[in-house]
Order: sequence, then C-alpha cells, then structure tokens
Amino acid sequence: MGLGADGDSADGRSISAFGDFGIGENTWLSVTANSSRTEGFLRSNDTILADVGFDHWFEPVGIRVGGSYWGNSDILDSKDLRASVYARGKVGSISLDYQKRNFEFDLQSDLLRGRTVEFSADGVGFSTRLTLGEKLSFHLGGMSYDYSRNLRLQPDINVLAFVAASRLSMVNSLIDDRINAGLEYKFGLRSIDVTAGQWQTVVDGSEVDSFSVGFLTPVSDRVDMEFRISLDDSEAFGKTTSFSFYVYYFGGS
Repeated sequence: MGLGADGDSADGRSISAFGDFGIGENTWLSVTANSSRTEGFLRSNDTILADVGFDHWFEPVGIRVGGSYWGNSDILDSKDLRASVYARGKVGSISLDYQKRNFEFDLQSDLLRGRTVEFSADGVGFSTRLTLGEKLSFHLGGMSYDYSRNLRLQPDINVLAFVAASRLSMVNSLIDDRINAGLEYKFGLRSIDVTAGQWQTVVDGSEVDSFSVGFLTPVSDRVDMEFRISLDDSEAFGKTTSFSFYVYYFGGS
C-alpha cells in the first residue's frame, strides 16, 4: 500500500492512494485512487482517477486486466479498459499492452452552444526491462493511440478551458503516442533511476520532452520512500519542473 503527492511549477498538484493485495498464490488485485488540480488559462480544473486491476502469473507468462475512470464529468472524462500479456525471466521481462479509452468531451465555444462529443481511442504498446548486471537494469516502453475522431479538426473546442502547462493537465491525457527509456542502478536496498521520455498531444500536435531522476530508499523494515524530480519541455508551454513523493508500506507476515 502507499500514498503519493505531486506538485509542479505550473501550480498543478495531486494526491494518490494505492495498494496491491495477494488474493492467491499467483494472483494480485491492485487499486488506485487519485485527485488532481491544475490551473488552466481560464479556470481551475479538478480530475479524479479510480482504477482496479487483476494480475495472474501462469508461468512462464502472465496476464493483466483492468478498468478505470478518469477525468471531470463537466469537461472531459473517460472510461478505460486495458489488457496485457507478459513474460519474465532471469534476464528481464516484456509486456504487450492494449488499452481501450471511451471519452465524453464537453465542447466549449464562444459562438456555438456547448455540446458533448463521444469518441474513443485504441492504444497498443509494449514495455520491457532488461537486466544488465547485478545492479543495473534498462527499461523501455511506449504506446500509440488511434482516435475515432480527428480532434485537431474540431474548430469549436475552446482549448483554453482545459489546457494548462502542468503535466497533470487534461490535454496531457489526450496523446497520440508516447515513449520512454531509462536506467536503474541498485546499491544495497536503495536505487536511483534516470528516465527520458516524449509524448505528443492529439489536440494540437505539440510534443513534450520529459526527463526525471528518482531515488528509492527504505526507512524501516516495512516502509520505503521514493523521491522524484522531473523536467518537462513542451513545444506549446515551455519548461515545467515537478516533484513527487511516495511512501510504500509492505504488509504480510
């Protein structure tokens, strides 16, 4: 189980609670709840996330399935389903991922009356982790989405109503594709990782380059803490820095 908090230089902030629970020898249930607020150009936007997932390991492969709700019902929200097939071994792991997102978007316009548009997105991607030695590992992942509507051709979208420079903003959940890669180095029970990534937003086609450094350390036999600092460089909004803090509690006997 754990708690987390995020904040950035664009006045975005979020809090989260999450947990993984064993419900069998090779089966796990995961739950996540999150609340975020960003300061848009016209107003503040609040979003929530509720997520449930199941993971079963058949050996040598496993499957993950899950569903979630994300967004703000007054502006933009989505109901999502996902599934993954993964394999793992001594040299690392690889996962093939699929996600189905179903959106409702309240279009805002100065000239037209507001209306709600429904659309969907199908995402396919992968993630992999390779062990490079006793202390070093490499991870790589990506996702690409195909939307049922071309949102760049919607002239009545008042983008300023929901766009913010924060990485937590709604527009950063509407992405064409994303990719990330990084290295993790372990020393004792502690670890440090460096990750670089990029994603493209679907509304205006702008790209965001992201770089982050994380540090994980135990504070007791059952509690770990993680600190992360990130820099996002957006073509549309410039640079934003963010800081994340997580506490993990490990139960069991």
